[in-house]
Amino acid sequence: MASIDVGGGYSIDFDDADKFRKALEDQLHALQSTMNNTAADLMGVGPGHDDYSKAFGAMGTQLVQAHREWNTAKQKELSNLIDSLKAAVDKYKQTEHDNTIKG
Repeated sequence: MASIDVGGGYSIDFDDADKFRKALEDQLHALQSTMNNTAADLMGVGPGHDDYSKAFGAMGTQLVQAHREWNTAKQKELSNLIDSLKAAVDKYKQTEHDNTIKG
């Protein structure tokens, strides 16, 4: 069975490429959904008006921002992997087609 190099030292069987792409897209959509659905809910607000509450709110805001940056980076990583997989599948199909024509 033919295998496709998907980068990072990993390869998958050609027959599993669509299943793998679907799993990656599902994960990408889950990250996007998390980002969209929690954007308003994740606010770093302290419980009171004292200095400790302000510090808590600032720390919460920093944590939320760090999570958003992580989420965005993972979305980009998954998008790039999906694009690479699609390109590898297309290249494989084209090579198979060319070999059939030559044969």
